[in-house]
Amino acid sequence: MKMCVIDNIELIFPMADRPILRNINYSIEYGDRIILLGGNGSGKSSLLKLLNRTYQPTTGKIYLENKELRTIPLHVLSQKIVTVTQDLRDSLFFSLTVLENCLLWETRFQKISFQIQKHQEKVFFQDYLAGFHGQLPKKMDVCVAALSGGERQSLVLALCLLHPPELLLLDEHTSALDPKIAANLIKYTERLLEEKNITCVLTTHNLEIALKYGNRLLALAEGQIRLQADGPEKSFLTQEEVLERCYL
Repeated sequence: MKMCVIDNIELIFPMADRPILRNINYSIEYGDRIILLGGNGSGKSSLLKLLNRTYQPTTGKIYLENKELRTIPLHVLSQKIVTVTQDLRDSLFFSLTVLENCLLWETRFQKISFQIQKHQEKVFFQDYLAGFHGQLPKKMDVCVAALSGGERQSLVLALCLLHPPELLLLDEHTSALDPKIAANLIKYTERLLEEKNITCVLTTHNLEIALKYGNRLLALAEGQIRLQADGPEKSFLTQEEVLERCYL
């Protein structure tokens, strides 16, 4: 059974001069690490918003584990599919401390009182977060608003992988970071996804990232699929070939 099937999707916004997405047919297998490549306006973020039901397709259907996506209750879907974007205010409470954000995340999965967790789990989270960013264990009582961009992104990634979702959607989640920090976080993300066998779709406009990471590549341009490459085929692609087929 395939994890997710995108069946002939089209997305049209009122007053738009062309469809945002059209003729999108694609399947996601369990354990896939898909790099979704495309420039601004290519439709890649819109495709992720269809997968997490922020948008509804104009035509076509999406299936998650053989169930039509729109029939799955949102409270169930929110545990199956997690999205991380550039805007971390969608994922973190900036006015709360690192520890408080960790505990609130835990309450999504466990029926344990907030105060009991705060007493019992601080040491656990200090150890856990150390693997994602060396400074986070020292900042458990610091408000998220005072963290650096790299620390915030590392915290979000750590929380998402604490109870791994069935499908993780990363929408250019490192694009606002310093290039060196972004490169390190992407590398660490890839390693964790592979180790934990987490199914993921990661969007980027960066050709180097697209070719270096993931086991499958899906490239969009003007709302259409321009290139698909899996496994060995992906490893042989060059930047020049991708540019010619997707951007020129």
